[in-house]
Amino acid sequence: MATVRRVLPDGLTVSTLLSAKGAQLKFWTTQTNASAEEKVLKISGTVDQLRTNLAAYYGLDLTVIPRAHEVTVPTIDESIRDRQWADFVALGTEWKSTVEAGRVFHLLTSSTSNDIKNVSLPMGTATREPQLNNQIPQCSNSPKHSDGIVPSTDSTGGAHQKDIHPITLPADNLSAHAHDSNITSASTGRNLQSPDTNTPASLHEAALLDNLSQVVEGLERCEGLRDIVEQVESGKVAEIRARYGPAEGRRGTADAAWPRLFQNASEEFSGDKERFFSFFSVPSVTKKRKRPQDKPVAPEERFRSFRKIVEAAPWCEADVLADRQKEQYYGADGEFSSDLWGERWGSMNSWEVWRNMEKEHYEKKKDSI
Repeated sequence: MATVRRVLPDGLTVSTLLSAKGAQLKFWTTQTNASAEEKVLKISGTVDQLRTNLAAYYGLDLTVIPRAHEVTVPTIDESIRDRQWADFVALGTEWKSTVEAGRVFHLLTSSTSNDIKNVSLPMGTATREPQLNNQIPQCSNSPKHSDGIVPSTDSTGGAHQKDIHPITLPADNLSAHAHDSNITSASTGRNLQSPDTNTPASLHEAALLDNLSQVVEGLERCEGLRDIVEQVESGKVAEIRARYGPAEGRRGTADAAWPRLFQNASEEFSGDKERFFSFFSVPSVTKKRKRPQDKPVAPEERFRSFRKIVEAAPWCEADVLADRQKEQYYGADGEFSSDLWGERWGSMNSWEVWRNMEKEHYEKKKDSI
C-alpha cells in the first residue's frame, strides 16, 4: 500500500514545530483538519501533545536536529503585527507632513477630489464577490457630529471645540475601474500633488495632529514622582483627562492614578512636597570612581514607583483603620479620642504611622494557606 504524502501547512517545518507555541500549533492543527475535510487531529491538549500529533500526522522526525541554515518562516502573529504597526507609523507621519504642507491627504494612489482611478481589488475578486461593491460605504463631504472628535487647543492652552471636517474618499468609480490595477501598499505613494492652499479642513487636520503629538510627547517625558506631581499640580493632567478621557461615571473611566497620588501629597503630607518625596525615596547607589583622581559622582535621586505607591494606599488605609479600632484609643464615653491617638503617634500621617507599625509593604501579600 502506497504511503500518502501529505502537504505541510505553510511555515510548518521541523524547526518551526519544535519552537512553536500553543497558538501556532492550534493554527496548524486547524489548517490540517480543514485540508483533510474532517477532524483528523484534536485541537485541544498540551503543547507537547499538539506538537507530537502534528509530527506523527505529517511523518516528521523531531529527533533529527535541523540544519543551522534552514530558513524559518515567521509565525502568523509576530510578522503580521510588526508590519501593521510599522505601516501605521509611516501612514501617520505621511499624513501629518502632507497637511502641514497644505496639500490634501489621499489614502489611495492617484486619487483626486472627483474620482479614484486605477484602483481595483485583486484579480477576480469583483467577479467572485459581486456583493462587495454594495458594502462599500459612501463618503460624505459634509461634516457630521462624532463622539470621537478630539478638541484642539489654541496657543494659550485654552480648550475650545472646533468642527473637524472628515477626510473624504469618493467611491463613485470604484467598480468601474475594478479591472484595471491593484491596490498598492498603504505605506507607499498615497499622495497626489495638489495646489498649496490651506483650506479650513486641512488646517483643522494639522491642528488635530499637532495637538495629539503634543499630548503624547508631554506624557512620555514624565520621569519619576517629581514630574508626576508637577504635571498634576500644574493642571495639565486634569486638562488632558477632561478632554480625552471618558465621561465621569461611564464604564472605562480614565485611570486616576496620578491625581490620587497628588491627593496623598496634598492631604496626608499637608502639601509639604519635600516631606512627601523624602518619605517615598529609596536608597541611592553611589557610583564608584573609575580612577582615584576622578571627582566623586553624586548619587542619583530615586523614588518608589508611583504605581506601587497608589496600589499600596488602600493597604495602608486598612491597616491604620484597623489599629484605630483598638480599645486603647477610645475614651470613657466610648468614642474615638484624637488625644489618645496623638499620645501614641504624635503628628504622624497615615503613611508614617503605617511605617512605624512595621506593616509597610508595596507588594501584594500572598494569601495564607
